[in-house]
Amino acid sequence: MRRLAFAGRSWRELARLGTRLVPGLAAGIAVAVDGLASGGYFPRTWRLTTIALAALAAAALFGSRRIALARRDWAFLALLAALTIWTGLSARWSGQRTTSLLEAERDIVYVIAALAIVVAVDRFAIAQILVGIVAGVTVVCAYGLGRYVFLGHPLNPIEGKLLFEPLGYANALGIYAAMGIVVAVGLALAARDLRLRAAALVPLAVLGPTLYLTDSRGADMALAAGFVVIAVMSGRISRVGAAVLGAAALGAVAVVAVVSSSEHGLAARLAGANRPHYWHVAWKEYKLNPVTGSGAGTFDSYWLHYRPVSSFARDAHSLYVETLAELGPLGLALLVLGLAVPLLGLRKRGDPLLAAAGAAYVAFVVHAAVDWDWELPAVTVTGLACGAALLAGSRRADAPELGLRGRAALLAVAVALGVVAIVRLRAGPSLPFSS
Repeated sequence: MRRLAFAGRSWRELARLGTRLVPGLAAGIAVAVDGLASGGYFPRTWRLTTIALAALAAAALFGSRRIALARRDWAFLALLAALTIWTGLSARWSGQRTTSLLEAERDIVYVIAALAIVVAVDRFAIAQILVGIVAGVTVVCAYGLGRYVFLGHPLNPIEGKLLFEPLGYANALGIYAAMGIVVAVGLALAARDLRLRAAALVPLAVLGPTLYLTDSRGADMALAAGFVVIAVMSGRISRVGAAVLGAAALGAVAVVAVVSSSEHGLAARLAGANRPHYWHVAWKEYKLNPVTGSGAGTFDSYWLHYRPVSSFARDAHSLYVETLAELGPLGLALLVLGLAVPLLGLRKRGDPLLAAAGAAYVAFVVHAAVDWDWELPAVTVTGLACGAALLAGSRRADAPELGLRGRAALLAVAVALGVVAIVRLRAGPSLPFSS
């Protein structure tokens, strides 16, 4: 009888341990699978990701003993949901209705990802989430780096000799690796045991070369911003010292850019020769549609009409500029306010885990200003997962518990989004994307 009771207790403890590890495993799998599937660029991957994350959110809402949500959590979810709804509504005045609806469908991935993390993660599960993210990013980068080194890297007509697979875009792989680097460093700072600290830094052997071989100046600058956040939030140096460190880091990036550039000026080297042209056309698009924007996913048609150079572009290479052009001031306000909510957690200092989550999130937000990360769910889900983890970690201990009605409402949302994804998986159209 004693042996039976002990066995039963052991199984219960195993079950509890497994439950606690689910968020980290799910985060790692989602980040890795989307990364290996061309960064989640194509609609079929969005739908499969939505189904998986909806199942995770539903399981957490149904099975968790206690779920506490603060006002920031609700604001984060509400603003992302409102942005998604506004994106879908833009199909009414868009000249590319199907494309606008598909843009909204991709945004659903981000809403359900934020929901899953917010309801499934408490203060004590942040480490598992961050470990899962680093593991997923490292697996993807190791796959791309291994192919690059051992199978050769023939000249690509768009990416040249840069490392860009499996995400399909060198700059995206750069920020993907950069987020992994800052999280790994934050985990090392949080570890008390020297062996754990060394283990946390092992992924840098893959992530560092990956970032270097992408030659992404935007990712380098985002990485510098992330390191400043780690320094400030972990309490290791003063704010003034962090500002000096940030200036030095950005200065170092600029020096590298100048030294490595033989044909272009500094601005062109840092931002890319065509980005000013993209932004100029996007601004013209906004001026022609100053109230509602032209509709989600319509930048490419304006680029073809007003472009000053012959190159092809589907995106404005800036999340904020493109959102203003396509969704107007309201769309930009919803986006900026939504992304700003997790940043409120940066005020809490002295916790290396929160520093790791905050640093990766800041790196994502910074890099999104100069590239089309939003179109690659592998990158955006990684960034938003870090932002949601920052929210969960900075949540006060006395945050109100989610009641039965609240659980039922969020459960209905998760199930509905999962059903929509299943239906669209079978019958939904695909965008004629080409990276």
